[in-house]
Amino acid sequence: MNIDWSQLITKAMKEAAAAAARLTEAQALLKSRNEAAAAQIAQIQDRIDTLGYGIDSGEATTEDEAEQQVLLGNVKQWKAYKFSLGKVSAQPSWPAAIEWPVQPAVPLIAADPGIPVDSLKLADRPQP
Repeated sequence: MNIDWSQLITKAMKEAAAAAARLTEAQALLKSRNEAAAAQIAQIQDRIDTLGYGIDSGEATTEDEAEQQVLLGNVKQWKAYKFSLGKVSAQPSWPAAIEWPVQPAVPLIAADPGIPVDSLKLADRPQP
């Protein structure tokens, strides 16, 4: 009987392959969460900027100003979350046991073209 030693797979090789797979999976998940956070920050910031145009031109209502203030707090939370994501891979338990930061709530932006109008509550709809 001949043994092909090039086909030998040791326990250490299996463990290394599993660790590499965990790392790849963790990196992909981290990338996905970072991209989602960046997109959310951009969306909130765009609405803040749009409301700012109305405020600067004197056309904004008190509701617009209040919405901008709420969104300023929300974008701050999302930026802190994104910053925390940047520290995830420095955790001593990375990538075996990741402690993910808590994702902030996603604000409802009534003027968001990505939200179907039918999904908004009547109170959230702009009045003519």
